[in-house]
Amino acid sequence: MVFSDLQVIGQVGTTIGIGLLFDTLIVRAFLTPAIAALLGRWFWWPMIVRPRPASRMSPPTEPRSLVRPTLSTDEHSDDAVTVSFVRPSV
Repeated sequence: MVFSDLQVIGQVGTTIGIGLLFDTLIVRAFLTPAIAALLGRWFWWPMIVRPRPASRMSPPTEPRSLVRPTLSTDEHSDDAVTVSFVRPSV
């Protein structure tokens, strides 16, 4: 953009380049630490983060069991492994 034949595009490119260098070399290197030193604790604005209260929409629940029963005492259980299918006759 800087070496463009169009003067406006060259000016825009130069302005962006100078602004980028100014931000990188001056603002981020000197001004931000200086402002942090001047403000002290107030620079870190979320000093106390309060936990949010629990939602009122969800009711309290009882603890769930960790392991569900794996063996069924019923002989004809409807478990997918124990269900027997009758093959149609052809």
